[in-house]
Amino acid sequence: MEQKIFKEVERFSQEKHIHVPLFNGERTKVLLLCLSAGLTVPPHSHPGFEITLQPLKGRALLPLEDGKEMTLTPGEIIFIDGASSFNPRNPFNEDFEMLIHLVKR
Repeated sequence: MEQKIFKEVERFSQEKHIHVPLFNGERTKVLLLCLSAGLTVPPHSHPGFEITLQPLKGRALLPLEDGKEMTLTPGEIIFIDGASSFNPRNPFNEDFEMLIHLVKR
C-alpha cells in the first residue's frame, strides 16, 4: 500500500500547469493536476485509456465538443474517453487542483 498527502506533493507554477505523478500501476496511473489561476492545459488526449477527473479545490472550465464549457468544481467526478481531446483552463483568481485517474482499456 502507498499513501500520498496532497498538501505534501502539490506544486503550482505561474508559468505552466503541473502534473504530479502519484501512482503508476500496471494498468492505472494517478496524477494530481495543479493549475494556477489564469493558466490553460494544452489540448491533448490519451488514446487507449479511460479517464476520471475529480476536482479537489478551486474551479476550472472544461471545453466540450459542442462548444459549451463545463465548470469543474469539488464534489463531482467526470468520466472521459481518453480518445477525446480535452484541455481544462483556469480563468479564476484561485488555484485549481484535480485528481486524474487513467486506466488502460
